[in-house]
Amino acid sequence: MWGGRFGAPPDPRIRAFTRSFPFDRRLVRWDLVGSLAHARMLLEVGVLDRESGEAILQGLAGMLRDVETGALRVEGEDEDVHSWIERTLAERIGEPARRLHTARSRNDQVATTLRLYVREAAERVVEHLLEVVEVWLDQAQEHLETVLPGYTHLQRAQPTTLAHHLLAHAWALLQDADRFRRVHRVSGISPLGAGALATSPYPVRPERTAELLGFEGIFPNSMHAVADRDYVLEALFACAVLQVHLSRWAEEVVLWTTQEFGFASLDDSVAGGSSLMPQKKNPEAAELIRGKAGRAIGALTAVLVALKGLPLTYNSDLQEDKEPLFDALDTVSGSLQAAAVLARGVRYHPDRMRTALHGGFLTATDLADYLVRRGVPFRTAHERAGRAVREAEGRRVELWELPLEVLRSCCPEVGGDVSEVLSPEGSVHARTVAGGPAPHRVVEQLERARAVVEGVRRWRRSCAPPPIYTAYREGRLLAEQL
Repeated sequence: MWGGRFGAPPDPRIRAFTRSFPFDRRLVRWDLVGSLAHARMLLEVGVLDRESGEAILQGLAGMLRDVETGALRVEGEDEDVHSWIERTLAERIGEPARRLHTARSRNDQVATTLRLYVREAAERVVEHLLEVVEVWLDQAQEHLETVLPGYTHLQRAQPTTLAHHLLAHAWALLQDADRFRRVHRVSGISPLGAGALATSPYPVRPERTAELLGFEGIFPNSMHAVADRDYVLEALFACAVLQVHLSRWAEEVVLWTTQEFGFASLDDSVAGGSSLMPQKKNPEAAELIRGKAGRAIGALTAVLVALKGLPLTYNSDLQEDKEPLFDALDTVSGSLQAAAVLARGVRYHPDRMRTALHGGFLTATDLADYLVRRGVPFRTAHERAGRAVREAEGRRVELWELPLEVLRSCCPEVGGDVSEVLSPEGSVHARTVAGGPAPHRVVEQLERARAVVEGVRRWRRSCAPPPIYTAYREGRLLAEQL
């Protein structure tokens, strides 16, 4: 590609070390699409003559079609996917292929391709994410009145409902959907036309290639355009946070399906066994989802470190952004698909959850709040409720099982209605603050969550393919107006 300047080929070891083709070949589809837009623009502004421009467009379209159908294998000893495209195009159409790279550098070319790839990946992740969320929402609908302990410090804390608990995970993933929508938006700035760093003396129109590629805008500064990888960092951050959210849910699947908890069990189709112990039924998918959080976090860290000391503009260090990005996106997509299947295979056991409401004195706070409503200062109420807990613990009964006269010896202000307050159901139903576990509030949450899901689905439906790709599919690449 630059043989005119050099008198000797690169050492084979250096070439093997610097090649990116083994991993960046996955960008081929979007690099071809970006090249179609660039060629179309060059033809429109007269940089390419019609004969060369049409030959290039037809050649690129044929390559894209063959790549998509599998007729053309993306393989060889090329340095990267960009040089593979140029070589293959030259083999197909001859000399006009040498004109394609006019007014373009691999710097703005790879940045354009990677942005298109990230946008498509963000759309795909959001689709998989919504599948998991909808499983949880459906399960929450079935368990509006299923009461179980809520935990802090992994100690039983206060009663809540399974629906409320599942919705907590759903809202976390819906926040992840917002992050990936932002990734899609910030990746929508076209760097094509920035060249190596200082644009081009040709009368190119960056706004036209941006339009053809479906980007929302063009670069404000050509140096920033080729050096910027913030959209990669945002994608990696979104992957890391999402994987952490999945990991937290997966950890609960692991805990809840133990004999010690017994809150849930797994269908055979989503569990693993033991090569030695015939009785084992292991939550292997959940453990792998949990374990893969480290890969996503590591990918973010790797690219942050690679970027931290780079002078403007392009440096080959930026080649190190792709493998971590690809791995993180693959990890998240795979984990989400596994999570959707796993979530459907979780069977909850309300009776075991109800049994766990005993022994933790979960309504002690409700007793303190009851006393406050009777005029007792909260700190005093807190102390008296603590005495009642100690009394119940000594008698090996629950707070709601203490005789009224015993309870009054600790808390003189209690009345005959205190038993309603101290039951787990009474505790849950009393917590009517917005976002709380009272069943009617959870129904509101469900409705709101489903509305958010539908809003995200509308966004996804609005994500149209780049106009140049649509034109290619419809055979309109050579039309005067696309």
